[in-house]
Amino acid sequence: MSSLLDTGSDSKSLQRALNRQQERIKYDEQMAAREATVKNEMAINKKADWVENLEAASESQRMKEERRLMAEEAKLAGVALVEIRRAALRTQLEQDYAQYEQELQAQGKAFYFKRE
Repeated sequence: MSSLLDTGSDSKSLQRALNRQQERIKYDEQMAAREATVKNEMAINKKADWVENLEAASESQRMKEERRLMAEEAKLAGVALVEIRRAALRTQLEQDYAQYEQELQAQGKAFYFKRE
């Protein structure tokens, strides 16, 4: 009879051991799932930070490029303004010269040009 009791107690302890092992496996699976979730969320956060920084860097680069273009446009506008002023001055000088030449002709005089 004692061997039957031992067998019954062995099967109960074996059943408890199996139950504990299944609980441990279930717990390990839950922990693995939680760790995977945390790891996935960390990866998503890292990617979001990267995108945010990329946007900021992109904005900074765009502003820098705009400032460079504006400086270039201002430089070209200055060059164009100088050319316009030169053309206006040339026109004014030609008009003045023509006027002086007419006034001198009216008096019977002319500009003196040295011959070479």
